[in-house]
Amino acid sequence: MSLNTRHLSLAAFVVGSFSLSAAPAWKDAEVVLKAKCYECHNPKKTKGDVDLQQFAADPQLTKHFEVWLKVKDTIENGDMPPPKAHQMSDQEHTALLGWVNGELDALAAAQSGDPGPVTMRRLTNAEYDYTIRDLTRHDYGFAKEFQTDGGGGEGFSNTGDVLFMSPAALDKYFGAARKVADHATIMPGTGIVFNPQRIGLRGPEQVKAQAQQALYVWYQQKSAPHLPQDGEDMREADYMVACWKHKHFQTPLEQLAKETGLKLPFLQNWNNLVNATEPKSRFLDLTRVAWRELPGPDATKPGQVPQAVTDGAKAIQAQLLSWNNPKKAGSGVQRQQQDADGIRPYQMNIEVKGKKQAFLCIGDDGDGNKGDIALITKLDVKTTKGPLIYMDWLNKQLAEDNKALGATPPPANAEALKQRIAELERVKSAFGKHPQGRKIEPGVLAIAAPLVVNLPLPENVTWIHAEARLDLENPDINDGTIQWALTADKPRDVTKIMPGILTVWKTQTDAARNTMRDFGVMKQAFPDMFERRLEEVASNLYRRKPGITVYYFSDDQLGQLLGPKDRDYLAAMKKDFGYTAQPNLNPQQQKEYDGAMLGHLHQFAGRAWRRPLASEEIQKLDALYFEGRKKELDRESAAREVVVRVLVSPYFLFKAETLPMANAAPGDVKLNAHELASRLSYFLWASQPDWELRKTADDGSLLKPEVLAAQTKRMLRDPKATALAKEFAGQWLKFNGFDEKSTVDEKKYPEFTTELRNDMQRETIEFFAHLVRDDRSVGDIIGGDYSFLNERLAKFYGVPGVTGGEFREVKVGQQHRGGLLGMGAILTKTSRPNRTSPVVRGDYLYQVVLGFSSPPPPPNVPKLPDSAVKPASLREALMIHRTDAACAVCHERIDPLGFALESFDPIGRFRVADETGGKIDDTGELKDGTKFQGLAGLRDYLKKNETNFNAQFCRKLLGYALGRQTMPSDKALLRQMQAALKQNNGKFSAAVLDVVNSRQFLNRRSEPAVAANQ
Repeated sequence: MSLNTRHLSLAAFVVGSFSLSAAPAWKDAEVVLKAKCYECHNPKKTKGDVDLQQFAADPQLTKHFEVWLKVKDTIENGDMPPPKAHQMSDQEHTALLGWVNGELDALAAAQSGDPGPVTMRRLTNAEYDYTIRDLTRHDYGFAKEFQTDGGGGEGFSNTGDVLFMSPAALDKYFGAARKVADHATIMPGTGIVFNPQRIGLRGPEQVKAQAQQALYVWYQQKSAPHLPQDGEDMREADYMVACWKHKHFQTPLEQLAKETGLKLPFLQNWNNLVNATEPKSRFLDLTRVAWRELPGPDATKPGQVPQAVTDGAKAIQAQLLSWNNPKKAGSGVQRQQQDADGIRPYQMNIEVKGKKQAFLCIGDDGDGNKGDIALITKLDVKTTKGPLIYMDWLNKQLAEDNKALGATPPPANAEALKQRIAELERVKSAFGKHPQGRKIEPGVLAIAAPLVVNLPLPENVTWIHAEARLDLENPDINDGTIQWALTADKPRDVTKIMPGILTVWKTQTDAARNTMRDFGVMKQAFPDMFERRLEEVASNLYRRKPGITVYYFSDDQLGQLLGPKDRDYLAAMKKDFGYTAQPNLNPQQQKEYDGAMLGHLHQFAGRAWRRPLASEEIQKLDALYFEGRKKELDRESAAREVVVRVLVSPYFLFKAETLPMANAAPGDVKLNAHELASRLSYFLWASQPDWELRKTADDGSLLKPEVLAAQTKRMLRDPKATALAKEFAGQWLKFNGFDEKSTVDEKKYPEFTTELRNDMQRETIEFFAHLVRDDRSVGDIIGGDYSFLNERLAKFYGVPGVTGGEFREVKVGQQHRGGLLGMGAILTKTSRPNRTSPVVRGDYLYQVVLGFSSPPPPPNVPKLPDSAVKPASLREALMIHRTDAACAVCHERIDPLGFALESFDPIGRFRVADETGGKIDDTGELKDGTKFQGLAGLRDYLKKNETNFNAQFCRKLLGYALGRQTMPSDKALLRQMQAALKQNNGKFSAAVLDVVNSRQFLNRRSEPAVAANQ
């Protein structure tokens, strides 16, 4: 008879003094084997690669238990002896199975809970990528360049016996480690930071510039959400009134901010500003001094803010706002001032509709009038009848008024005419005269500050326009700083700074520099646009103490606002800039710099090796760093060499609990907390422990059952548990990699696009990810009435009401979907390129889903005829195929299961008719007479066989968790897992918790590790 067994390295499997080879029943069993099996399974003829005759003298069941498990399964299933061979009698059947079952049960009892053989297990390619992702926070995918992982044990790539390590593979690991290191910036403060792009070698200036830029950008990004935007009411008066209350009522600023809805940092800044006398600034004093001159409390109204204080604060606010353009931030006088000069003329325009006079205000900027002479070179008005040159109107009006006054008899308004003529003559006489007696054009007004010139206006006037420039021929021009303005309401105070008015000067003079310095202090305190407020915060980079800006955050304020994590990161970035900004560090600074770099490297190595470092390991890493420095590598390059060494170390590439042990006593050895953390995280996440899990390993609390259970439940809820969907479910149920390559005849099925294939793969991942993370019943795999779809996949399935590209849970029972059996990825994977395959689908359900074993097909089995493409002819061909007794053994079991899925075409669409219109026959009947039809009937059948499914699920889960083939010694644990599922409504976590609390999971055998390729 023919048997097929999987290869498993069990060289280190030791039972100690326990021996079963002398069991008396073996003689009876060996007689049956000799009569029925040795003919095909002997040293010369090893069908199925099995030689049973070698066990004639000693069954060696302990060492070769897997062979005897296969013997048991094939006989119990009726696969052996094959139909054409001589069959066993009932007595022979009982004798052989009685011995095998008895011995396997005895072995399971004797070694129950045995952790199993210790095979050095390297990270799988998927685990490598996941681990690098969690170490670097970037999914580089470098493992795609590695040799493809195989499958072993229970069919998983994480089985130690198939995780070979060759010299070529080691070269790949070195190359990947170098690439990872080249993506890192390594700095004394922020440490090792990995980037999406390769960084490579950086010179000192580049390091400095990038540290500076990183800090500058961070300041802006972190402060931006909390600074007032352009156009936003910044409540200047409210802040000033709050400061007044703090001064006079001693109300804490924190309380004031809370009561008034003001931001505490800005209120603190306001309070500092209005009470400060430094830095000196005449422009800033318009706010500071004015605030300090606000009246005190009214003794008759204790605790109340006098109206005069409120009005005064609003007046100060108006003064502040006058420097900016309310319609467009950053375009007002505050911005224009930096471009002021005395060379060009400046325009003044005001609306004067209904006004009889305007005021030309020439101010001395509050610093004295030396050098302050303005030349008004153009003065025009606009009336309802059109534009006029002011001097022309003035002469015309004078002539008309004089003519009217000289009339006989005199006009009734003679006195008013005389007054107006005098006023017009006064204005006219000012034209063409210079205060210093110098000759000027007759149409020019030369005005020495401070002076307000009243300008009579024509009737029906609407606008007045003037052009002014600085008198650069003035011998005192180097001291000149002047302001000018037109107003139609009341004249400005020209003896002080006129808020909101440009100051004009001759450039490159002390007067200009001093005035601009004063003006710049005000600009710094009150930036006129959002971007400049951001710049003020970012300028903390260069400051040793907080700035004077009001709407701004100091480092301490940012830290309080953002929290300790950002506060620490800011300190780290400042440390980066502090060390790199200095071209020459003293010996103490160099020592500190190196110490900081080594500290980050130690931390990285501890994370990468998934445990604390020993002192000797720290010394070796330090030596490697300083060796690089001696070779004139810069600090970052030397540190990268250490990163490479860490990532090619066995402590990174191999799992700690499988590495060789020294001087261990025989028996089980409990995993230490860090080994347990690593085993747990690679089981649930296929990656390294996170910070929270490492913390429980560091303090040893993970070894407590309640902490282990809590961490397990937390990790199952984490998004990283999606790895169980991809790696465990994907490999067990064969959908892993479905999206990478199409097996469909795309000419026949052009609608099966890459996008659709990706959606089908995503459906499987989402389903199992939610099964794990939501702790759903594993019974949903075969019995669920829901799936996860986006709009494109829903339309393909014929499921209504799903829109958008995002995947979401959808009830699909009415559309012949739900669970694994209705997924397009599974239905397509189990089809031929151009037709369905009941054989493949049935075998998938029989072996993969339910866990039954089938013998390999007998030799020389003819292919189905090409005509058997249509469902009807395919069923007929398979029925004929089953008339062969050698074929019927398997096909009677698998074909009916596959026929039940015939209502789904080769790309997973539901159908009721084939391509020619023929009705689909989706009925199935097993040898025992069990009948079912379609997906619903098949699902009912599988639910009735839920015990088999749960057993298969538990066997696969345990094999995946332990990275090995399940063994007889796992029998009790597997029963316990199945019982836990039954008691907990099939919840996924129930089986997982039994695994992680098992002797097998918490321990390892005390024996030298066996490398995977030995």
